[in-house]
Amino acid sequence: MLFTKTAFMAVALACLSALSVEAHVSLKTPCPRNGPFAGCSATTKGGPDYDITTPIGTHDRQNFPICKNTGIQKKRTVVKAGQSIKTTYNVGAAHGGGHCQWALSYDNGKTWVVIKTLIRDCLRGVPNSGSYSVSVPIPKNAPSGKATFQWLWNNAIGNRELYSNCVDIEIKGTNGGSIKGVAPLIANYGPKSPMIPEFPHPKDNDHRDLFAKRKAVTIKVAKSNK
Repeated sequence: MLFTKTAFMAVALACLSALSVEAHVSLKTPCPRNGPFAGCSATTKGGPDYDITTPIGTHDRQNFPICKNTGIQKKRTVVKAGQSIKTTYNVGAAHGGGHCQWALSYDNGKTWVVIKTLIRDCLRGVPNSGSYSVSVPIPKNAPSGKATFQWLWNNAIGNRELYSNCVDIEIKGTNGGSIKGVAPLIANYGPKSPMIPEFPHPKDNDHRDLFAKRKAVTIKVAKSNK
């Protein structure tokens, strides 16, 4: 079967369209686990994730673990308590923006504490293939130790999805002690999780009340003798 030039172009455009639909958003810097970006370190499990911008789940199913990739990075990003992490994002399609949370864990993801939340405005107005950055402060009283830095995003428009990436970091802070806050809201991540419907218009219910109901959490880190 022979393709005419017009037919060939139609197929090519269809393929390009399909690829663009699959392009969403991921954390870019600091390098996330299995990040396929220049300068990202290897992890203890898996190679570069060339589908890193895909969601980890939707309102009716879980596609990936909460960090998307579970291998620990062999080289950790070192940050100081009281300073901010400048985060940047690989944006394919921003889906009208939405809700973002950033959290820390000192036990490899068993317990999380939120350190920053953006309701509705996260990624809003960013064009496809555009750039976006957010500064995320590490609390002054954050304990020293190896930790996991997490980004979560519930999009405003489109399929009801949850996105997440994680970075393995080392915090230079207080030797021992604790950090208090709230646990992340995990929404649109399987049928047992809360569902946040679309909220494309300013007066739409964006279900920010769910964030107000997040559970209080305290993370304690043992003092090191080093």
